[in-house]
Amino acid sequence: MKPQNAPIKTYRMSERSPNLDFDIRDWTVRPPIVTPHRHEFFQIHINVNGGSKHGIKNTIATYPDQSLIFILPYRMHFSQPAPNPNYYIINFSNRFLGTPLTSDLFELEDLSPSDYPEIMPFLFQGMIDFNFNKKEFAYILDLIEKMLLLNSERKVGALQRIKGALLELIGFTCDKHHQAILKLTEGQLNLNSTSSSFKRVLKFIDKNINKDIGLNDVAEATFLSPNYLSQLLKEKTGLAFVGWLTLKRMERAQELLTMTNNRISSIADEVGFKDEAYFTRRFRQRFGKSPSEYRASKR
Repeated sequence: MKPQNAPIKTYRMSERSPNLDFDIRDWTVRPPIVTPHRHEFFQIHINVNGGSKHGIKNTIATYPDQSLIFILPYRMHFSQPAPNPNYYIINFSNRFLGTPLTSDLFELEDLSPSDYPEIMPFLFQGMIDFNFNKKEFAYILDLIEKMLLLNSERKVGALQRIKGALLELIGFTCDKHHQAILKLTEGQLNLNSTSSSFKRVLKFIDKNINKDIGLNDVAEATFLSPNYLSQLLKEKTGLAFVGWLTLKRMERAQELLTMTNNRISSIADEVGFKDEAYFTRRFRQRFGKSPSEYRASKR
């Protein structure tokens, strides 16, 4: 697949979608990423014509016609399309489906699938093949066409209707594969792919996002050596410590800009930037807009 020491790219929503909340497109809009990579958002592949090869969760397989693939944020994967491909891609942010999914992204894999059906297929991808018969897939394509139209027009109420169609797609998938899902849940399969030490790191960073913390501070607070902590972050996220810290600060800044009327200087301080100008520069680098422009676009 790749040289072992090759860097793993982590894509932002802005790099793969014109919208930061939800996007749907067919295979002709943008070429696929054929090398192993990660992204910060949820993704669903809708395979109309099979033959595409995907590597996900330590499994490489060729997926048939009329199948779906569900990819969690930060899960490494790659896609190699068939000679005559026909597929759709859905991307949506980790906040799109609701508040319960806005916690640490890595802890999504710790959630009980039965308690969080919104992400159940994402958790079971690699253990269940989400294939459909002709009639079932025709219904899925109807949902796809509906989301394509709503997303292209983006009228008032369109996002709420898109969420409804997306939840129907996920719920329909769970319904049609309920026996396989029950077998896994009843067997109490261990879906926890994050170590306790890594979760300590994530929680400490989130709790201290407004403070001037460095690698040594986090290592000491989580009972890890700085070198091991650095390797752990790189392995799990593809990012160095500073990159991950900046990512979490920017995510928090987005939330504050959208949900509060706090001054930009106050938000900068709340996410660990003592210099408002530096915060504005870093925010613009990441999202292509200043904090004030981003807030205006959301209002």
